Amino acid sequence: MPSFIMRSTRLNRSLWIGFGVFAVLIWAFPNLDLAVSRLFFTPGAGFTLKGEPWERALYESVPVLMVGVNLALIALWWFNRRTGRRWLNFDGRKLAFLLCLLLLMPGLIVNLGLKEHWGRARPVTVIEFGGDKTFTPAFVLSDQEGGSFSSGHAAAAAYVVAAAAILAGRGSLWVWLALVYALAVGLARLVSGGHFLSDVLTSLFLMWIGYRLLSWVFFPDTRATPTSARTQSKDTSS
Repeated sequence: MPSFIMRSTRLNRSLWIGFGVFAVLIWAFPNLDLAVSRLFFTPGAGFTLKGEPWERALYESVPVLMVGVNLALIALWWFNRRTGRRWLNFDGRKLAFLLCLLLLMPGLIVNLGLKEHWGRARPVTVIEFGGDKTFTPAFVLSDQEGGSFSSGHAAAAAYVVAAAAILAGRGSLWVWLALVYALAVGLARLVSGGHFLSDVLTSLFLMWIGYRLLSWVFFPDTRATPTSARTQSKDTSS
């Protein structure tokens, strides 16, 4: 196993344990997903909050933000490189970190990997909520040809949190605002019947894990937190 993964595993033991406990609980008590989704389901009417303006706004904001945030990041890097300035101390390494995180976690693992091949049916399509597909617990492969596991929107929204942490620091107001946004996107996916609770939480866990692991690749001189590299990389080249 690469040394950076071994070091990250030791330092982030609570994260790995937390994800493992979560996975076991969801696997052992699959009805928890149904119980949470049932809170937003009305017999005969379906998921009544689906289509509400706030739900649609959150859903549609994710692809817009993905384009806008990344164009802004590239523009900021280009500006700093061309002018020699250090706005937000943002350099090429941090840009590469964020783009790799985006491509690896929401892109390859969640959307192209899990969603395309896991097969879990979405809440709105399962028999328990008026559909015709069979409910499958999370972390169990399914033949229902659904795209529920895990949530691409939740993973993408969590990327905004990572970008805020890199730009403004982990304890900044921007990070808290981004976190509220990510949780709101997850809630929107629940109330619309687009995802189960475990789909959303799995994506959040995966993004957190990806953030920590990639930190060791791009910022090996720090204690697995790229935000702490802000004060150490002022003299590095972009």
